Amino acid sequence: MCFNLDSLSYDGKELSVSVFKNDSTDFAFYVLLAGKKIDAKWYSGDPVSKLEIYLLPKKIYSLRLFFRPSSEETKEEEKIVKRIFFKVDEFNVTSVIPEINIFESENIKITNYSQGSNITFVTFNSAHTDKTSAPFGGDFILSEGWNLISIHKHNRNQYQDLSLELFESYVKPLITDKKVYVYGTSLGGYSSLYFGGVINATIIAGSPMLPVHPMINHSHYKDIIYKHIPIKETIKTSKPVFVIYDPLENGDVNFIKKYVASAYPTAYFLPVKGGTHLVMETLIKKRLLKDVIRDLVNHDSFSAINRITVAIDS
Repeated sequence: MCFNLDSLSYDGKELSVSVFKNDSTDFAFYVLLAGKKIDAKWYSGDPVSKLEIYLLPKKIYSLRLFFRPSSEETKEEEKIVKRIFFKVDEFNVTSVIPEINIFESENIKITNYSQGSNITFVTFNSAHTDKTSAPFGGDFILSEGWNLISIHKHNRNQYQDLSLELFESYVKPLITDKKVYVYGTSLGGYSSLYFGGVINATIIAGSPMLPVHPMINHSHYKDIIYKHIPIKETIKTSKPVFVIYDPLENGDVNFIKKYVASAYPTAYFLPVKGGTHLVMETLIKKRLLKDVIRDLVNHDSFSAINRITVAIDS
């Protein structure tokens, strides 16, 4: 039995969700905006469920579906979870942004969300995620009307089961004639630097770090085999490289100096004093991140640095 969305409609007051499921299964759903739950509908045995909710046009919403056997005693691991991105227009017509799974193995998953844009973002999820996690930056990227290719790793794998050759073979055919940006933070930032060159993308990396790297040798990942070659030995992009980091975070600075700057000595380094390793979250709290990313899409590092400096010093 296929448990999934059948149809989605909105009349300006109610969101109607219809699903494929069997009679012995209940379903519930959350509606999220910018990754935050704004409302929810509890489990129902009916294949159609409605929620009174106000939706803004042109915003990207995430619909999270939960399927479970018809029992209050259902364990969390027994539930089936599906995530769907959608938007409504000024006439309340709903549009689901299709998720196409282009590659999946035990530890790696690559999904594609196309909106017909000439701009495509390739994003890497961070360390504490798995194949079911939301795409990094997905809500914002899709809200801008851009395409998204999301790279997921499973559990503690650190993308060590994703080779440069595999990444290139699945991603490169999807970005022909597109302006391409590779984006991530921490593990995702490191991965953006590592993989971005083989598709000649503009790279936006926040606090790049690879815990399984021999320099760090983090005890939590001691059973994970380090398979990557040094970044300086990878194919380099001819496009701009932007590294956003906290110059007061010694661990990040040391890693950047030894492994990032040696690979990309002409990169643009954007300091965020006091941003900590979670520098992207700091920029979100300061309500800066979206505008900074828009600046960097326009290759305007001056405006991005000025925006950050003014906000941090004020």
